[in-house]
Amino acid sequence: MLFFWFSWIFWILVTFFMNRGKLRTYLAYWILLSIIVSPFYVVIGQYFVHLTVIILLLGTMVLIAKQPRIPYYLFASFTVTIGYTALLLWEKISPIWLIIPRTLLIAVIIGCLVSILSSYFHSRISICLFGFLSGEIIYSLILYSYGFQEEIGEMQFLDTLLSTLLLLTIIDILYKGKTKLSRYVAKLQTKFEVAK
Repeated sequence: MLFFWFSWIFWILVTFFMNRGKLRTYLAYWILLSIIVSPFYVVIGQYFVHLTVIILLLGTMVLIAKQPRIPYYLFASFTVTIGYTALLLWEKISPIWLIIPRTLLIAVIIGCLVSILSSYFHSRISICLFGFLSGEIIYSLILYSYGFQEEIGEMQFLDTLLSTLLLLTIIDILYKGKTKLSRYVAKLQTKFEVAK
């Protein structure tokens, strides 16, 4: 359920709060297509891959290709991939150590990691998406090598992914609000100093 709620929240933010342009149209269609294909999956070899993962992966590749420093963003995405896969393996091996819900724990840890790796919102989103998606694929391949069959991109994964993206969006909104507030306070201070 979180996936659908957060997807619609993102669609509303993109559609009504972004400036008009190609990026807004691209993101709105991308989000809607991800929502539409979420119940469907394809079989590739022995793996069940949800169509949402394929749609998100293709869109993320386009986002990363538009970034100015592609090798850095790929390295940062690889770091997120390792972190996400390690957290999932840690959960599988010793689930007792998870003291808070999985979705929240992974969202906070990966959100902090992505915030350290990049300072721009669009690059954070692309790093997070590519890292999560490749981490989910690697995790499923590792489990399959041990005889466990898991779907790639199941709803629990999508809930965690969208929770992390929403956390990054909230952090960016708070940062922009803080910047505007500090500029407003600085203007007020200069007005009071001139009045004195």
